[in-house]
This record gives sequence, C-alpha cells and structure tokens, in this order.
Amino acid sequence: MFRIIYTIVMGAGLSILLLTLVHGREPVVALDTVKAGKTVYIAACALCHGMEGKGDGPAAFFAASYSAPRPRDFTIADYKFRTTASGELPTDQDLFRTITNGVPGYMPSFLGLTEEERWNVIAYLKTFSTAFAEETPEPLRMQLRVVPATRTSIERGKEIYAKFQCHLCHGVTGDGQGHLHTLGNLKDGSGFPIQPTDLTNIALFKNGSSAQDIVRGIMTGLNGTPMPSYAGALARDDENVWHLANYIVSL
Repeated sequence: MFRIIYTIVMGAGLSILLLTLVHGREPVVALDTVKAGKTVYIAACALCHGMEGKGDGPAAFFAASYSAPRPRDFTIADYKFRTTASGELPTDQDLFRTITNGVPGYMPSFLGLTEEERWNVIAYLKTFSTAFAEETPEPLRMQLRVVPATRTSIERGKEIYAKFQCHLCHGVTGDGQGHLHTLGNLKDGSGFPIQPTDLTNIALFKNGSSAQDIVRGIMTGLNGTPMPSYAGALARDDENVWHLANYIVSL
C-alpha cells in the first residue's frame, strides 16, 4: 500500500527532513516501461491532458468555465507540486505522490491503478519534455524542529502571515479574497486568471492540508503560479515556517 514516510532524525531534539519522502519502489525504466505507460496514459490521462500531453484533451475545453488549475501541459515541464526548489522539475516520487493522491476538486486519485501502472505512466509522461533527460531533480532537504500547534505558535504564525503579506492574495481572514485577487491581477503561467486558495476550506488544499504539506508548499512555491518559494526568506532551520503552517491550519 502507498504510504508517505517522513524521515526522522535524532539530534538536538526531534527533527524532521520535511521534504524527504519515501514512496513506492521506482522501477528500472526501459522501452517496455514507456510503452506500457502510454497505454495507461491513453486510458486514464489523455481525456484531460491530451494525446500529446499539451493539456488540451476533450475535457480541457470545459476549462473556459472555471478558474485554474487547468490540465497540466506536460510539454512545458512546469509542475506545481514538488519537493524541489522553485523553478525546478519534480522528482519521480513527487509525480507518484500527485498521481496517487490526485488534486482535490480537480484531478482524481489514481490509487485504483496498480503501483506498476502508476510508475509506467510517469515514465511515459516524462517523454513529453526533454527537460527530464537533461536534469536530475533533487529534493530540498531541511532539518527542522517540529513545532506543535500551540496558541503561541499560532499567534506567531499570524504575525508572519502579515509580515510576508500573505493577505494580499489569500485575504486577511484567509478566505482567498485578497486585494490582488479582487483587482484581477493574479494569473497562472499561461496567462489565465487564478484563484488563491481559500485557506479556511480544507477541501481546497490542492497540495495537501497537513502542516507538513503546507511547509513543503511554502518552501518550494508552486511553479507556474503567483505563489513564490520562501526558501530565500526563511533559513532551512527557521521554525517560523512551522509557525506559519500552524496558523494556516488553524484557519
């Protein structure tokens, strides 16, 4: 069964490498793997992502009636949900996690596919861009002390939320109705309007809703969206990122 395991490290207190994820065992990629993946892709993915991976499948034509995210265009290799630095490709494990978990409200979970089928389709979809053959993505590794969601932590997180001006997109109350959104200034990498996540509705957290998931999103950013990485503003051992995550969860 698919599981996400966060690597625990003993040192000065309990620490955790938040962005180091362990999933299923990756297969050795061969021509047969890619061929098998194409079969899975045509059956399970092409309806939205298109036969050539451009995000223009038949179901994508409904995109005009709803806000982003639209089906991913695999040919531009711009992925939101990663454990890698801003602007970088996702790891295979990142792709496996997204395919397995889905994207709440947009893409279903494909846990119904066997683990082998999921790995095969990953091998195939990577053929849509030469970037995967040119780069070897590596996850960010940050050793952080786990900070419980105490009242003090949440209050500190609220201060950081204001300091980083998260309210400009997500709103003062976290309802996604920030000033930049109401002005219509927020667009995705393709130029389409994009709705900031309503942080008060856990069902809308596309990248996972646990504090660990939120820390991952804060530190890596979401490629192709206005959501930047804060890895430059927060040191890798800065507990403030955890306070901010605890505050967001509290909303």
